[in-house]
Amino acid sequence: MPRGLKRILEKIYNRQSLAGLDLRHLYLSFVNLSGLELSRTGLEGCCLDHAQMDDCDLTDANLTHARLSRAGLRRVNLTGAVLANVVADGASFEGAAGLTPAAIEYLKSRGARGFD
Repeated sequence: MPRGLKRILEKIYNRQSLAGLDLRHLYLSFVNLSGLELSRTGLEGCCLDHAQMDDCDLTDANLTHARLSRAGLRRVNLTGAVLANVVADGASFEGAAGLTPAAIEYLKSRGARGFD
């Protein structure tokens, strides 16, 4: 399996940290990642449509070109996260921390909600 996919899936199943791992271009739609440590994780091009990511630490994670359509990202920490060219239509960011006003406006322009 590429990049230790079996090990990655076991970590998700066992609710273990994914901090710093390379998850680029993986299809993780509908996966429950809630509460997992995802800081410094490479999520470039990752498909996370409908994924549950509530309460995750995404500090310094790279989400460039990630698909987050209708994903749940409530109460996430996005301090220093790279969000360039994300697809975020319908993604829910209620209570998200670490976003600059410019990042919030950018996510809103990409269809994200939950910033009021």
